[in-house]
Amino acid sequence: MKAVFFDLDGTIFDTLDDIKAAINYAIHVYDGEEASREEIRSYVGRGLRRALSRAVSEKHPKGIEDEEEFSLLFTLMMNYYLHHSTDYTKAYEGIPEMLGMLKANGIKLGIVSNKRDEIVQSIVSTLLPDTFDFVSGETMGFPLKPDPSLLLEGLRKVSSSPAEAIYVGDSEVDAETGRRAGITTYIVSYGFRTDEELRKNGVENPIHCVETLSEKLKIALKI
Repeated sequence: MKAVFFDLDGTIFDTLDDIKAAINYAIHVYDGEEASREEIRSYVGRGLRRALSRAVSEKHPKGIEDEEEFSLLFTLMMNYYLHHSTDYTKAYEGIPEMLGMLKANGIKLGIVSNKRDEIVQSIVSTLLPDTFDFVSGETMGFPLKPDPSLLLEGLRKVSSSPAEAIYVGDSEVDAETGRRAGITTYIVSYGFRTDEELRKNGVENPIHCVETLSEKLKIALKI
């Protein structure tokens, strides 16, 4: 094995409170009702545009059907998030140590996220600088996950094939991404999806904590 690639939100970082603040900031401008942390958790996973769309449909008194108006709302949310993406965000306990262990053993590390690339780069460079060999969020020319194109491009950039790598995520979207890429995939339940939710969506044997994930990676990578 040569490489381990990760999803960002709910896998490496707990970003939920900053996402919540950004979505609620935008909704408040349009006189909508604030979404709870638990509600925001259920919205995320397929990009922030879709997350905002779900929040608007549930929390805005009349909804927003006009696409141009919704695009303005999305821009408002993203501008706020860009400047507040690390107010509350932090790596899950044990993640920095696990990544350090992998890196010390010569394993290439990558992140592939559906989040806007500018924000992904900001979070990673601020909180875990000089850790990853490939980092990418939403990128022109590459569809969002569960399409595996960006993950496969990342593997190519670090000179690894899917057979030589592991992908780690926290959602049914990540499970499908890994399946389509033909890569060994681990799904964690300490992030944005519970064990029950993951199993209902066909994920078998979710990993409950970072310590267990680290041990499984050690065994698979023979380190």
